[in-house]
Amino acid sequence: MPTFAIPEPIAFDQLLSLKGRCAIVTGGTRGIGEAIVLRLAEAGASVIVTARGQEGLTKVETTVAAMAGKASGIQADAAKLDDAQRVVDFAINKFGSVDILVNNAAVFPPRLSIEMTEQIWNQTVDTDLKGPFFLSKLVALQMIKAGRGGRIVNVLSTETIRPTGMLASYGAAKAGLMAVTQSMAVELGQHGIYVNAVIPGATMTAERIAIDAVERDERTICGGAY
Repeated sequence: MPTFAIPEPIAFDQLLSLKGRCAIVTGGTRGIGEAIVLRLAEAGASVIVTARGQEGLTKVETTVAAMAGKASGIQADAAKLDDAQRVVDFAINKFGSVDILVNNAAVFPPRLSIEMTEQIWNQTVDTDLKGPFFLSKLVALQMIKAGRGGRIVNVLSTETIRPTGMLASYGAAKAGLMAVTQSMAVELGQHGIYVNAVIPGATMTAERIAIDAVERDERTICGGAY
């Protein structure tokens, strides 16, 4: 009869080692982004964190430092291409390379489709699709130059496959980012750069809670029974 043994547990910090690697995480000061930053730092990566506000960046830097990790924040708007170049230059100057990119930053202003404005549509698509694409392009160029491959991870949304309403611009942008992920994966694999996406379900971040409150108000106004 075969015998079975329960393997000894592996320490959490030994499950993944990213020592000597530099990661960029956009929108990394709260919610899912902050959790990604902390996990990468725990695994030994030096992390560049982007956000629009300095207060959140300082908080994450302090938290990572308390873990004996390395994190440096830089204020940047994910929708602005000039900021994307600044972020890449900052990472190279600070840690010498970019090995991992996590495109996490996103905006998702809730609006009924019949109330959508061009300004809201453009803001969402610029932040959630155009920005991640061009930052990925700039990072990929650095990875190719370094010649040691890399990883690009795009954070998508279940809104692309199971719309809930009031997020048409967000769902469209994330669906576009899914197409970008697949196309860049085909193009960059030859350079050892692997491009993937993750699709987390609804996560109770502060932003999600605020959107739920707005949705409830809208449904009440529209006379829906929910």
